[in-house]
Amino acid sequence: MPARRQVIVWSWRLQGGPFVGDDAQALLSDDERARQQRFVSEELRRRFLAARAGLRMLLGRHLDRDPRSLAFATGEFGKPRLAGADQIHFNLSHSEERAVLAISDVEVGIDLERERPIEHVDLAKRYFHPNEVATITAPHDEAEQRRAFFLVWTLKEAVVKALGTGLSTPLDSFEVAIAASKPRLAVAPEGAPQTWWLHAAMADDYWCALAVPGVGEVGLIQRTV
Repeated sequence: MPARRQVIVWSWRLQGGPFVGDDAQALLSDDERARQQRFVSEELRRRFLAARAGLRMLLGRHLDRDPRSLAFATGEFGKPRLAGADQIHFNLSHSEERAVLAISDVEVGIDLERERPIEHVDLAKRYFHPNEVATITAPHDEAEQRRAFFLVWTLKEAVVKALGTGLSTPLDSFEVAIAASKPRLAVAPEGAPQTWWLHAAMADDYWCALAVPGVGEVGLIQRTV
């Protein structure tokens, strides 16, 4: 029997905490500092710093390496990976003042979004699979519709991020089903594995979703900085 796959999910705040200030700034590469300075506001520069410093610190801790020594490369569609460490996979997501990082021995996608009032029906009709639109619009209560929208949205983003295909995979080309207690991939993206492990939960108004292709079960470890 093959070993059970494992995903570690770290979560942290982008305001305050260990990933801000001069010590965090010292962890960034020259390229990351240049990217940071391109953000127009101090708030966005701070969030970028806390996200990237957290990524480096937690990956370094996982690998028992100096965070400053980590080098990153990107796939064909821009998904980051660790250069020279093909056995480790990771994915980072942040929304407003929260960040999450998934680390695994298999490809993994993670997405984080704060639930908030938006034009959820119009967006669903424009971008989602017709069956997902029907699920989202079925409740009469607007708050229930919005919860369903964000659940579907984060799951779909996690799937695309796990594949590393970015915008080349249209969101309406595959379907996630959320009617049961555990979400599942009802229609897989073209060329993708048919079997997936999906997980989603909401805490403090933030939805977090995970997707791992090619497996049925995953051991999930959740940690907070």
